[in-house]
Amino acid sequence: MLVNSFSEDALLDDLKGGNQDTFNRLFRYYYPRLVAYISSMIEEGIAEDIAQDVFLYIWENRDKLYIGKGFHSYLFQSAYTRCLDYIRKNQLSEKYQVKTYQDYLEQYGALLKEGSSVLEELYTKDFYQQLYELLDELPVQRREVFVLAYIKGLRAKEIADLKGIPQRTVESHIYLTLKFLKNKMSTKEFFLLCILLGITYPIHL
Repeated sequence: MLVNSFSEDALLDDLKGGNQDTFNRLFRYYYPRLVAYISSMIEEGIAEDIAQDVFLYIWENRDKLYIGKGFHSYLFQSAYTRCLDYIRKNQLSEKYQVKTYQDYLEQYGALLKEGSSVLEELYTKDFYQQLYELLDELPVQRREVFVLAYIKGLRAKEIADLKGIPQRTVESHIYLTLKFLKNKMSTKEFFLLCILLGITYPIHL
């Protein structure tokens, strides 16, 4: 199901009326995207809990929700706010070097408030094309390692065994590729890449 501006309005009307099937359709469409977005800020297990909490809140308060600019904007802004609350309550700022990580989250939040849809830009062919054009500039092995890690979803040890190279070499290839992409992309584009591939933002690059 592709949720566009027209069908989304109709779906939201059904949702506010208590239509369980409509809620399930919205959940199936947005949940994996929301988890990927949250996982780029905090660990995946907590990301799933936060995403589920957002949807639970939406269902329980469906009759009085004010969506405003659109469901996806409301959804991702709600998740962003809960991420900040989680970080503050659990004092994760010590782990992530307070100022750097908070600056990153503030920039993330600013993206959500822009007039254009972050999600629409994220899933366009142009974005994928740009990514693969940049990857083509890399040495063959470095590109292959990155694709195995973030497109195929293999762990560093699995890649090392598959390619017959040390795990430290795999980790070095991934680090250098992320550094290369960060230098080649705008801040917004690199954030989108982190969301797309579920990369925890590498603040030390």
